[in-house]
Amino acid sequence: MIRIVNCNISRYRSILSMTMDISSDLNLVALCGQNNVGKTNTLRAINLFFNPETYTSEIDMPKIKHATGGQSIHPKIELTFWDDKTDTYYTLCRDMKAYSESLPDLTLSGSSFKLDGKKKKDKRNLTLEEVKAVLDQIEFVYIESINTFIPELIGKITEGIINVEYDKARFSQSRKALKDAYDTYVDGLSAILGTFANDISNTFKYFCNNWKVEFIVPKNSETFRDLISEDVRLSLDDNGSIGVLDKGAGLQRLATILLNFEMLSRINRRKSIVVCIDEPEVYLHEGLQRKLKALFDEKSSSMQLFFTTHSKVFINEYSMRNVFLLDSKHYEQYSTRKKKNINVTETILVDINDQSGYDKICSHLGIEAVTYELLHRNNLLVEGNCDKKYLTELFSFFELPCPNIESLNGADNAIKFLEFYDSYYRNNTTQYKPKVKVVFDNDSKGREIYSKVRANTYNHIDVTAMLLQNHTNNGNTETEKNNTNNEIEDFMYPEVIVYLINALLEKKSMVKLKTKDVCKKIHTKSFASKGILGLCEYEKNTLNPENGAELSFVSSGNQTNRIKEGLAGMFNLKANKKLLLLLAECDAKYPYVKQSLQELCNFESTT
Repeated sequence: MIRIVNCNISRYRSILSMTMDISSDLNLVALCGQNNVGKTNTLRAINLFFNPETYTSEIDMPKIKHATGGQSIHPKIELTFWDDKTDTYYTLCRDMKAYSESLPDLTLSGSSFKLDGKKKKDKRNLTLEEVKAVLDQIEFVYIESINTFIPELIGKITEGIINVEYDKARFSQSRKALKDAYDTYVDGLSAILGTFANDISNTFKYFCNNWKVEFIVPKNSETFRDLISEDVRLSLDDNGSIGVLDKGAGLQRLATILLNFEMLSRINRRKSIVVCIDEPEVYLHEGLQRKLKALFDEKSSSMQLFFTTHSKVFINEYSMRNVFLLDSKHYEQYSTRKKKNINVTETILVDINDQSGYDKICSHLGIEAVTYELLHRNNLLVEGNCDKKYLTELFSFFELPCPNIESLNGADNAIKFLEFYDSYYRNNTTQYKPKVKVVFDNDSKGREIYSKVRANTYNHIDVTAMLLQNHTNNGNTETEKNNTNNEIEDFMYPEVIVYLINALLEKKSMVKLKTKDVCKKIHTKSFASKGILGLCEYEKNTLNPENGAELSFVSSGNQTNRIKEGLAGMFNLKANKKLLLLLAECDAKYPYVKQSLQELCNFESTT
């Protein structure tokens, strides 16, 4: 397979000079960046290399070159290819300075070489015929972000099927009939396109189960070109409208990409394939984006794909190979020819290996940046993983800024953690002094450690100790002579805790708790101080006298901790309509919970 391993673009639109080294280990090449930084121009430059007839000097030459003139003003695109079968490299250059419509190949030059480690050997210049012979081994397709004109695409597909090399044996008689007479031609073309439609329907159904692909060939076409470019219609039958142009923009776009893939999979298998796709995710919801990315992964075993994207779905965050971040810089340059300053927008390639580049690409794609600091600017230390899960989900639900949350794995560890952090930040090289809120359960152990933390002094981190109140803000938080046993579950809405417990009881085929009874009792003084898990333990055993002891919400030990973590693990709010509605109802009943969360994420008043 022949693939591009280096792309060097000079003087093309916004790209004055840019080089991309491309890993040969991966056939997916992603171009990222904000709008109007030159991502599409990069694909257009590659397209110009393969299709010089698309050249328009007024558009493709950089504006600054129009203004300043000089010898080097025309685009030059240099691609280095690697043929893995012969282990030979070809550096081919298309310099548009020599372009003429009648002799476009005069723009080409090239050389070949092999690599010995990093050193080139056996280098030699290629003749024009040798350069063309290399390019003849490559099939190139450019899929623009704008909707492709469907009849034009059908024309390419039809021509490819009939004249290239699609299933020769099956269609040899149809091809002969096409040459014999018009009527037989139409019937033969219908058969060919019908078989093609059947072959590709499974690909379309992967994205939409009820899609059925059909090419409708009318009998009234007068010429071959009219037939393929004007009258043949693409149909996607989903039990609604069947014309592809009747679909939404996203599905039209998806159909265009899929048809191109299906066409390319049927061309001469001896050819290498390079495809450029501009914003494949445009107009597609995330579910279809993921399916399309999976198709990209599959197709990359037999072709090289270049694509621009704004979606992290199309990026492998754990390798970042062949991911290129583009940016732009804007400046004025004086033109002696124009006798005025010219506004210049220049595309630049950002090094994502350094910190600023890494931060930029994370920000652009919505990837959570990795920090090597132990603490962030704002931090919550909580007693356990259950606290972390419940609070994280609630912050998201209320659209509050979630601070960094760390689990102490028990209140007893709080002082050790804080002493370590204070020592670690003695020689602080960050631009901030970490702020830490330590949130303790309102139980005997929580109150004990809470008092000790408040009595300590920390010089290099700002520490605030807090006792977590219950959902109505009426628990006894006195640190002396207090038997209250409230945990994170008491801060949560009681209806939500019962909902989660009932989901667990249902899995165990136990009788479920009665939400109204639990919520009524938990607001009495005696049950409130003992905590909702104690109440639910009592109610569960009452309703399940035979097997209630199989589950315990209150006993000490690893099994109970796992059960409590299991309940927290079920508190997943994304797209969970029932839980989301329940939370909205509870928020109206118990406004303190949201108020407390707002206080937890507000670090401005922390000293």
